Amino acid sequence: MTSMQHTPTPDSATRPIELGFALVDERELAGFARHERLTRDDYLAQLGEARDCVTLPDDAEPTHFFLGSEFCEHLLPSVEAIDRAVALCERWGLTFGLVTPIACDGLFDPLRAALARLPAGSEVTVNDWGVARLVQREFPELKPVAGRLLGKMLKDPRLPSATWARMYPNGLRAGPFRDILDGLGIGRLELDFPPFGAADMYAGIDFPVGVRAPYGYIAKGRICKLGSLSLDTPEKFSPGHKCRRECLGFNEVGARPGTHELPTSQRGNTMYYRHAQGMAAAVAEAVNNGWVSRIVLSGA
Repeated sequence: MTSMQHTPTPDSATRPIELGFALVDERELAGFARHERLTRDDYLAQLGEARDCVTLPDDAEPTHFFLGSEFCEHLLPSVEAIDRAVALCERWGLTFGLVTPIACDGLFDPLRAALARLPAGSEVTVNDWGVARLVQREFPELKPVAGRLLGKMLKDPRLPSATWARMYPNGLRAGPFRDILDGLGIGRLELDFPPFGAADMYAGIDFPVGVRAPYGYIAKGRICKLGSLSLDTPEKFSPGHKCRRECLGFNEVGARPGTHELPTSQRGNTMYYRHAQGMAAAVAEAVNNGWVSRIVLSGA
């Protein structure tokens, strides 16, 4: 397999940063539809008090709008919602992106129907190698982006110090990892900023990098605790029951044990942490150095 280089050009640090917003709940599209155009303030307003955990460059203006879940196959947007989002992006002059999760076998037919609605040049955030292959083989006019579930790194907010974090480095610069992405036609990575991370952790990655802010994901599973609460005891906390999308609009909130740092939350089958101020500053530094070319804002 031949590896293609994606090294940033020398002037990449001076280019305007791309700014996206990722929406999971398709019902919230109605709120965005009121805008004739979207501004950075419209994006930030969706974060509520968490907007204080984000530092944006002065020239960052909306370029992308994403719809879909990275973590749950039950939250794949309907084709009607996708059509509405695509039409809104055309009105706003933004690039649309469909976000897709780890896929069970039963998701591939709905995925094909969803991908068929996308105009050429749309992005598809993939978090499953099989979905990446599907996009490459059947929808070559679309642009696959490697999602956070494919960019493995240690992000446990219980880590006590940066020393522990350095003991478990990521493999994002590894040649075989890059070869896999090249072979699937993937030309961009979307990553988190981990606890005790540093701006230069993105340096030397041979792909354009986008960072999700102000929330990072810790871990996901197949069990949706909130969705199990209404079930009979023998059925609780098991996969396979009908999803009523109970997770949308509800979070459980906690914090790193023994501290008030890195507030954590759980939505559905996934746990998240919210960025601290120092993390926002480090992301801004990575942007200024040209190591990060896109910030994607999203709620937990």
